[in-house]
Amino acid sequence: QAPPVLSAMLQELHDAGAVIVASAGNFGSCRKFWPAALPFVVGVGALDCSERAWFSNHGGWVDASAPGVDVVSTFYKQNYGAGEFAGVDPDDYSGYAMWSGTSFAAPKVAAAIARHMAFTGLPAQDAATAVVGNPGLFRVPDMGVVVNLA
Repeated sequence: QAPPVLSAMLQELHDAGAVIVASAGNFGSCRKFWPAALPFVVGVGALDCSERAWFSNHGGWVDASAPGVDVVSTFYKQNYGAGEFAGVDPDDYSGYAMWSGTSFAAPKVAAAIARHMAFTGLPAQDAATAVVGNPGLFRVPDMGVVVNLA
């Protein structure tokens, strides 16, 4: 069962017109992972080339998938001092690093929805349906529609 408070909060956002995109989880399991498995949330799995990444959760509740292996992103050093964030300079980048996970695939799906909104003028939920709910788009079993912004 989904956590009731989380479900209620996200349902309110959805009812107000928001689109919620959530990572499907990195346990390599078909077991539902919350909040991604909520019916009104776009659950996102990770792909490695054209198939499910070994770590990505999967199942009928996963709505979309995107590349999520060896994603290059910026990286900065965290210099913790007296307080939790003392000495942290978010502008002190150390360069780039490679990451893998469904949380690196989910922003690509969110970006595809935002891009569709910008190009078409559709409201968020209609754009999400066009990007994720189109039955004519390429799908991977138990991973939903494949989204790649390349």
